[in-house]
Amino acid sequence: MPSPKKMISAYFAGYPLSDRITLSYDGRAGFWGGVFNGLALPLVGVVGRRLGMGTGMLALLMGSQFLGLALNLWFGHLARSGDLVAQVFWPGILSRVALALVAVFASPTAFLILLSLYYVISSFGGPAYSNIMRSNYSNAKRAKAMGHVRILMMAVSALCAAFAGSFLQAFPQGFRILFPLAAAAGIAGNVLFRKVKPRRRRESSSVPAGAKASFGDSLALIGKDRPFLLFMAIYFVIGLPDKILIPLEPIRIVDELGAGYGAAGFILGTVPLLAAILGYYLCSRLADRTDPFLLLLATSLLSSTRFLGFALARQPFHLIPGAFLNGISNAGWDLLPIFTILLFADQTRFGLYIGMHSTLIGIRGLLGPALGTWLYEGAGMRIIDIYWMAFALELVGAAFLALFWASRRSSGFLRLNRA
Repeated sequence: MPSPKKMISAYFAGYPLSDRITLSYDGRAGFWGGVFNGLALPLVGVVGRRLGMGTGMLALLMGSQFLGLALNLWFGHLARSGDLVAQVFWPGILSRVALALVAVFASPTAFLILLSLYYVISSFGGPAYSNIMRSNYSNAKRAKAMGHVRILMMAVSALCAAFAGSFLQAFPQGFRILFPLAAAAGIAGNVLFRKVKPRRRRESSSVPAGAKASFGDSLALIGKDRPFLLFMAIYFVIGLPDKILIPLEPIRIVDELGAGYGAAGFILGTVPLLAAILGYYLCSRLADRTDPFLLLLATSLLSSTRFLGFALARQPFHLIPGAFLNGISNAGWDLLPIFTILLFADQTRFGLYIGMHSTLIGIRGLLGPALGTWLYEGAGMRIIDIYWMAFALELVGAAFLALFWASRRSSGFLRLNRA
């Protein structure tokens, strides 16, 4: 049997040299990112609820992760030039330092402030990161490389989430230990990724050589691309239901279904993370041979099963099937925006377009929790009924996406832009 070193060498031999260099750092950074994600993120809402946070504070906490994304159109504009690696590195470092401070400051208000800072700052590097992924991986190997790095991340995250849930079940104040450990792992990943050197490719640009585009120029460039704006409008619909339920999910799990840390960690962390391994494997295998818009449609339909599961559940374990199917879809939500937007934008516009996409995620994330809280507390709807509403809205969005896919396919858009 070949040694692990030989197996790794054989695996890397299947990539071009430039891909291998990026993958060596991206993969190691992904491992530490998986430790960070698994130890800290799946149980943030549950920890906040156990600390005594009400629905309003939970809405602010979970909505804060989208405030930074709402600024990503600007960061997408910045990603058209400048030091892309630094644009990824510093937000990662600062956000993880904020998370580590939970070890010292853990009142409901302090937890809200520190975790909000983490969520806001950590989102700033998204457009630059996506631009690096576009420039440094070859078109033929990008889906495989990104998918495999995320499989590694999800496997590590799943193990760490299972450990975190069990640890917190035994030691409810253990988040004061887990969060700093997670932050240290995240910083290690940031340090490794900083060694990636972005490549520059010769592609047509709407900006004259030597000139620097203004933010107004970037906005005008997006405004002229009507097919892309229509796609973003449809994506807004399919991405909204999940955001409406953000502040209500901890209440549904903890108060209505009676899940403890162990059950919550298994359902919210381990199950979807393990399912995401399958999702990333499928995505990396299918992305180069299947229309990415069709894969996104399948992702939306799979995701809707989670809302159905939460609406029908009477015990925590009833959530497992929907959590598994939604975990598969999480890989699509992660990778397919990149693969679909690649069909609209060359390298000179890609970071900007990703920034626009992220900004709309941020707007959904700010509006959705407020709407969910109002439906529950203001309009007096049951959480179960809000989940049914989200399920229906996801199906409506999927129908719009199917129509968009059919129209663009018949127009030759996909064939032209894949060439």
